Amino acid sequence: MDSSLAILIGGTAVCAGAVAYLVLLRDLGPRRAVGAAVGVTIGITASFLLMLYLATLALPAVVGFVAVFAAGVAYPVFLRDLGPRRAGVAAAGAAAVVTASFLLVVYLAVIAFIAAVGVYLLLRVRIRIAPALVLMATTLGGLLAASALVFWISLTYVM
Repeated sequence: MDSSLAILIGGTAVCAGAVAYLVLLRDLGPRRAVGAAVGVTIGITASFLLMLYLATLALPAVVGFVAVFAAGVAYPVFLRDLGPRRAGVAAAGAAAVVTASFLLVVYLAVIAFIAAVGVYLLLRVRIRIAPALVLMATTLGGLLAASALVFWISLTYVM
């Protein structure tokens, strides 16, 4: 693993922890919110390390893990707001988009998904659910497009 990927993974984990803290602060209080944020940070870091390990074994293993990860994160995030049936459909859609994007931009697709989920979680307490979902989808689409551009530039000019 090179230093750039380590920085991206660390930054993603810290940002996910910060979002978890901000979202859970009102419900859990400061002490328990810090514990939850640390747990999220450790979980995101462990997930990326597992993805890196699975990538050394076989591509289908890491692609399968990305699909399960995306669905496993999206379902509980959407469950409270959408109900079980629509949350399942939304989680399956998110898993399909993230997994297909993973084949093109590798780990940046997962990072974009985590950032989009963070945007949704922060906005759903301020605005209605439908606009928060639209902003999440827009964020995910924009970050995936930016990831594809970064990959294209790196393959065109660096290699």
